[in-house]
Amino acid sequence: RWMRQTAGSGGDRPVDRPDAEPSRMTVEHRQGLGGNDEGLTFDITTASDGRRILRFDCFYKNPHYHIGTSGEDAVHKMKDEGIADPVSWSLEQLKTRFSAMVTEAGYGALADGIDQTAVADRLTALDAEIRAKY
Repeated sequence: RWMRQTAGSGGDRPVDRPDAEPSRMTVEHRQGLGGNDEGLTFDITTASDGRRILRFDCFYKNPHYHIGTSGEDAVHKMKDEGIADPVSWSLEQLKTRFSAMVTEAGYGALADGIDQTAVADRLTALDAEIRAKY
């Protein structure tokens, strides 16, 4: 079971980590900057030094995702792309395109080490638990 506790402004809360070494995936419900939006976040970072690779912010008001570093060009607004269900769409991307998206973010060497089938299997196994956090 991939669980750990993290401290946040709201206290400790469980966070799922379906790790895909050499990257780390953290799934949690969080508030956005400024505290005026919230929702489920899938945050994928390098396992070695925590650099952001991808992040899916399935927020209630303004869902979006980041590919690579958090620059204006790296932010993709889900509503603008016609994505009606951010959580389902994000899970589908991670299950089917995770390795390709890691490459797109500029981490081709890391993508080569990802077992896409194992990531998909683990996310499928955690699906109900992940959706319950939304």
